[in-house]
Amino acid sequence: MWTSNLRLLIASVSLLYATWCDVKVREVPDKVWILSIPLCLALSVADVVNGEISPVVLAISLVAGFPLGASLCYLGLYGGADMKALWLISAAYPSYPRSVSIPALTLFPAPVLLVFFLATLFSSLTPLSVLVVNLIDRFRGLDLLEGVEEPSRLRRALSYAVARKVKLESLRGSLKYFPAERVVVEDGVAKRRLQLFVHAEADIEELVNQLEEHKDLFKGGVLASPTVPMLVFLTAGYVAASLILLI
Repeated sequence: MWTSNLRLLIASVSLLYATWCDVKVREVPDKVWILSIPLCLALSVADVVNGEISPVVLAISLVAGFPLGASLCYLGLYGGADMKALWLISAAYPSYPRSVSIPALTLFPAPVLLVFFLATLFSSLTPLSVLVVNLIDRFRGLDLLEGVEEPSRLRRALSYAVARKVKLESLRGSLKYFPAERVVVEDGVAKRRLQLFVHAEADIEELVNQLEEHKDLFKGGVLASPTVPMLVFLTAGYVAASLILLI
């Protein structure tokens, strides 16, 4: 039993510290994962040996969490720290408490999948809040896409859920925004186009440099996506899942 509590303690402390680092400087020290993931995995294996956890259950958790994290990182939807957070959760939290019998949990054969679902649900609040604010501004007569030459109606519609207009200089060194537009040159004419998706590991400074080369286009502001590290939502999902299982 003590190994189970130790696993959860290590995971909780590591996730909270990693989240604090990610919010503060957008970087998590590798030693957080180098120490926590192998240690939690070793403790889970010890629980398998002691008969506390089924080897099949541990295997399901690892097979669910490790490829999921790696795939999301490869696609640019998650950063490296987000991927490793899923790995940590899958290693530290391989099974539900035996006392828990919630029918809905059959949809999530491993706790890491429940955490992932809750984190994704929480992260959807960001675009929802951006959409509401932009629609209010639109109702007041403010055009979010003024000066943007974007032919795709779908991309124009999506921009209302992911972008706000800010001063160009506020992007320099900012931890709050990613550029949501780019400049393309066609027939010698610079035009503003939407860039709704930025790879999680993209060089933001280089993207800002490219915009500043055409700063005259952004006198009225530049489109930028408010950023909240995914690690915040993963940790929130981890905490929420733990509370659900305790109730």
